[in-house]
Amino acid sequence: MKSSMIKTTVREIRESLGRYMAILAIVALGVGFFVGLKVTRPAMLDTAGRYLEEKELYDLRLISTLGFDETDMEQAARQEGVKVAEGEVSIDFLAVEEDGIEKVLRAHSILRVQNQTEVTLGRKPRYGNECMVDAQVYGRDAIGQTIRVSENNGQDTKDMLRYQEYTIVGLCNSSYYINFERGTTSLGNGKIKGFVYIPEDGFDTDYYTDLYLRLDQQFPLYSEEYEALIQEAEDWAEPFCEELGSQRYERLVEDARWQIEDGERQLARQTAEAEAELAEAEAELAEGEAELADAQAQIDDGWRQLREGRAEIAENSGKLADSRAELADGQSQIDDGIKELEEKKQEAQELTGEEREAMEGGLKLAEAQVKGRQAQVQAGQAQADMGQAQMDGALANIARQEEKLREAQEELEEGRKELEDGREELADAREELAEEAAKAEKELADARKELDELEEPDTYVLTRDENIGYACFENDSDIVEAVAGVFPIFFFLVAALVCVTTMTRMVEEGRTQIGVMKALGYGRAAIMGKYLFYSGSAAVIGGAVGFLAGSFVFPTVIWAAYGIMYRAGELALTLHWGYALAALAASVLCSMGTTFLTCRYELGSMAAQLMRPKAPKSGKRILLERIPFLWNRMKFLVKVSARNIFRYKQRFYMMVFGIGGCTALLLTGFGLKDSIQSLTDAQYGRIQIGDMTVMFASPEGEADRSGFLAAMEQSGGTYTSVFEESADVKTGETAKSATLVIPRKPQEAGTYLDLHTPEGEPLPWPREGEAVLTQKMAKKLGAGPGDQVEVEDADHRRFTVTVSGVSENFIDNYIYLSPQTWEAQTGESPAYKSAYVALPEGTDAHQAAAVLMNCEEVASVSVYADMETRMESMIQSLDYVVLLIIVCAGALAFIVLYNLTNINITERLREIATIKVLGFYARETAQYVFRENHILTAIGSLAGLVMGKYLHRFVMDQIDVDMVSFDVHIAPLSVVYSVALTFLFAAVVNRVMRRKLDRINMAESMKSIE
Repeated sequence: MKSSMIKTTVREIRESLGRYMAILAIVALGVGFFVGLKVTRPAMLDTAGRYLEEKELYDLRLISTLGFDETDMEQAARQEGVKVAEGEVSIDFLAVEEDGIEKVLRAHSILRVQNQTEVTLGRKPRYGNECMVDAQVYGRDAIGQTIRVSENNGQDTKDMLRYQEYTIVGLCNSSYYINFERGTTSLGNGKIKGFVYIPEDGFDTDYYTDLYLRLDQQFPLYSEEYEALIQEAEDWAEPFCEELGSQRYERLVEDARWQIEDGERQLARQTAEAEAELAEAEAELAEGEAELADAQAQIDDGWRQLREGRAEIAENSGKLADSRAELADGQSQIDDGIKELEEKKQEAQELTGEEREAMEGGLKLAEAQVKGRQAQVQAGQAQADMGQAQMDGALANIARQEEKLREAQEELEEGRKELEDGREELADAREELAEEAAKAEKELADARKELDELEEPDTYVLTRDENIGYACFENDSDIVEAVAGVFPIFFFLVAALVCVTTMTRMVEEGRTQIGVMKALGYGRAAIMGKYLFYSGSAAVIGGAVGFLAGSFVFPTVIWAAYGIMYRAGELALTLHWGYALAALAASVLCSMGTTFLTCRYELGSMAAQLMRPKAPKSGKRILLERIPFLWNRMKFLVKVSARNIFRYKQRFYMMVFGIGGCTALLLTGFGLKDSIQSLTDAQYGRIQIGDMTVMFASPEGEADRSGFLAAMEQSGGTYTSVFEESADVKTGETAKSATLVIPRKPQEAGTYLDLHTPEGEPLPWPREGEAVLTQKMAKKLGAGPGDQVEVEDADHRRFTVTVSGVSENFIDNYIYLSPQTWEAQTGESPAYKSAYVALPEGTDAHQAAAVLMNCEEVASVSVYADMETRMESMIQSLDYVVLLIIVCAGALAFIVLYNLTNINITERLREIATIKVLGFYARETAQYVFRENHILTAIGSLAGLVMGKYLHRFVMDQIDVDMVSFDVHIAPLSVVYSVALTFLFAAVVNRVMRRKLDRINMAESMKSIE
């Protein structure tokens, strides 16, 4: 392009900057919307892919009903193509927290490599009695609290957990759970509230429940290459897993047989040893009895000898008494003799002579005799004293012997008692030996029975597709891509219309200039190049701006919205140049293509013809003029506006389509929020019409519920007992998880659960052999009234029922049965472990729930109001998406209105100047010009409401979230908001363009050719 042409083009851009910016902005908007939506899914996949790659999410998960051991893990690690193999212990258990609430948690052992966690607060556990918990379920206050294993768990569960309490030391997100779903279980109400990560030594088990494999090769998330890799891995993993199961089965059988045989040998050996010890003890007791008999004989002999000694002493004592009596008599005689001698001596003193001598001689003889007798008596007395001393000594010795004999007798009695105790101990030992032998025999019998009942294990090979979060993320990311193919169409079509209108007006305005350039010798290519450069440069710059803005704004906003459901790290933004080239090509085609078509017609005319003013189009009557009843009653200025609106078809269609697209986008945005936000109100207002669900520690009839009944009487509420269990519902190859609900009294269920069709017609409770499905599950299964579905309960029992109706439902999937159906199919009555509760109006549900939680028999209480609040807080994130749509819709409306109003004013400068000269005030002039905008805005809004209705329905059809059925509708207030915002954007444009009306130079404008 020559320098003079370049200067002309640059001058043209500068002088019509508003028109130029309109093309640039509409292209930027279209490209930004297209690229933004297109790059969002790759950005989401790239972010999730990096996160899962960094956290080493498993590729294959091997499951066996007999579990795996270290040998299995080592074999798996040696398989070709396997990078790492790790065994994990996982178990669902009922946990009681410090607030007394019981919930179901899934415990995982911490792996070294795979399925890594991200600690959000605190630290990882170091000891077996520590744990990390789900950061989406627990808050900061949970750090330091304990989780207690409930007594309501089965013995197998208690045996697998080494400790009864675990201290929370950290909060974490897990790559195994990238969305909010935590899975289902046969415990509690069938839903897992959160996960717990515990060190491996916190489990008391010698086997792994799962085996995770990470493959050497890695490909992008959800790519065909990755799917092919997994398919190839499944081909060898399934037989390999079966082989591992068979090998473990054989090892368990062999170990069990060896343990049984060893137990039998140990029992025989221990029994023989115990019998020998008992026989030896019996011999010792017999020997002790003989020794005691000998000792008793010796004691009895001692007592006999002592009795004989006492008798002999008694006899000698009698003799001694007789001797003492004789001695006493002799002493008395001696005393009489001495007295008589004394008397005779007195008589002798009185005598004289020979008489005296003779008497004294006789007296001497008598005295000698008396003395002899006295000596004999004294000797006898001494002998008696000596005999008495000997008897006293013998008595003392006998007393000592008696004391010894008594001590010996006591010792003998103690010996007898010890011997009796020995006999009792021996009897107890024999009884204990018999009990232990019987117990050992029973254990051996149980072991033999378990061995006989041990079957070949069932094995499963699961991929990431069976991971709920992984599968849902692919589905939800596809929604963005599906929507990306719809919304940008509006913008590109409007961009094409804007370019057509703008460039057509520009070429018409430059007719004289084109004629002069042709007369000066410029070729068609050079002249067309000016206009192509004008529109093309605007498209290129707008495309670049839109590409950069869309690549960053849209993914960021949408990722923030998806953050309510997924945790997959920080968004990784990337620039996709392929989309940039495609968007640029589309925008250049819209702008330069329309410019080429517009210029080609004008450049075909002669230079002289181009330099003459173009004859105005001949006036035509519009449709309103053919309706005299309306036309004749319209004011003059209104008639002028009507002619201007309907005579210029191109501008009319562009305004209607552009404004309609704005309204349609607004309506879709608001409708999106209405359809999702109304879920909680619809679910807990029209369907689950009670106030709470109560879970009991044990089924009805197995424990006293007097506390619960008293609390219900105190609150004035009513309840009905319900059986709830997780089940799978199948039709053909399609299966869906659902909650199976059976009320004990179906006739009372209507107070707590309203079954009705999506059209609002009431549904009767299903009869025996029938079932009612909720709408989302029925749609996925392709089942309707009269069809049959197969139900598999938590114990893998299967039965078939006929669908009697499809019930409206929005959150979760349910299948409703009658008690008779359950009893007929399973042969047992439902275990009613739940209750639906309805409270009187005005009752504080949380206060009533607190009272119920104090009841010993109540395990947990779920208040519907809390669920509503939780869902509403999650839905608040949709405000980002709605705001984004409103901003884009506003920009679209502004650009269209601004451009067309600008063209309208430019085309009618002479007309506007004329009415200003005629004395119209500025306000009247603005009303005259902008009246057309108001009318076109109203027509466009009406058209947009129609387009928005179908666009909203299409978008909602693309949002296919499992377990959720959206209440697809648009609230009347959303319609009002959409129309009001459209008029608001129009008013803003009119306000901006009014300044241009005020700047019109009446004298110069009157010279213009129209």
